[in-house]
Amino acid sequence: MGNCATCDDPNVYESRNELKPAKKAPDNQENLSVKPKSSQSSQLTQHIRSNLKTLNVMPDFSNSFTQEALNRVGPYLYDDPTEDIFALPYSGVLEIETNVYYEGQWKNGMRYGRGKQHWADGSIYEGYFVSDMANGKGRLIHADGDVYIGEWLNDKAHGKGTYYHKDGASYVGEWQEDKQHGFGIEKWADGAMYEGDYDMGLKHGIGTFTWSDGSTYTGEFAFNNIHGKGVYKWADSREYTGDWKDNKMDGNGIFTWKDGRKYKGQYFDDKKHGFGEFFWPDGRMYKGFWKDGQQHGKGVYRGSNGIEREGEWEDGKKLRWLDE
Repeated sequence: MGNCATCDDPNVYESRNELKPAKKAPDNQENLSVKPKSSQSSQLTQHIRSNLKTLNVMPDFSNSFTQEALNRVGPYLYDDPTEDIFALPYSGVLEIETNVYYEGQWKNGMRYGRGKQHWADGSIYEGYFVSDMANGKGRLIHADGDVYIGEWLNDKAHGKGTYYHKDGASYVGEWQEDKQHGFGIEKWADGAMYEGDYDMGLKHGIGTFTWSDGSTYTGEFAFNNIHGKGVYKWADSREYTGDWKDNKMDGNGIFTWKDGRKYKGQYFDDKKHGFGEFFWPDGRMYKGFWKDGQQHGKGVYRGSNGIEREGEWEDGKKLRWLDE
């Protein structure tokens, strides 16, 4: 056996893909913001107005990004309206704030019913309003070309909705208070995908992450990290089942290789650490202690002939047999 450092070395570190972070909006928040992104148009206004400036036509603030987004998603389709919606008066084009324009239905001096709102940065909201706020279903096209289509509650994405990024990424699922919350599916342009639970914008709960190379992880997540119990499968058929902490193997687990090798034992900081057993497909076995991914301390080695010997190892190298 020597130091067990053959072509099937049990001390080799197992590399792994990095977990993709949640898609970030330009404001560097962890969630997908659905509000207009410039400071000038940070939220849909909520004030009753009077003596507003009227225009004959809606100003065109569109830029190349918003125009591309409009071409991609097409006209906004309203749900079948109720008779009450039909009865609401039409406002014409109003400047409700400096360089913020609204065109649509109106009630008691407030946006109410169907409407469209434009900002000077190119952002466009089209959908339903209630009591001067986006409520019900609507679509917001950001100035940078990102698009949210779905349900709103008091000016925030809330309910079910889809967020499309201009780079090809998307999220389809549940929202609360402008953040991914509940069950959702997030996809990236390179083919990576997450399907599972979210909590206030973070992957949290049970889910499956699939990387572009075909590797997968299914199990528990906590605050955007692989954390808890789960199964990671590499594209080359390696597999780890066990405990995780902050995206690393940590605790008890079982690691298997395509050629039949197997490790069963403790991990710390992504490495074999503590007590564990390593099995080769030809019947060999090491049972003992590990440190930083290497055999370290006392252990028992069983050869392919079935004979067991107790020895001592240091940093992956056998120091001596204890029966000599």
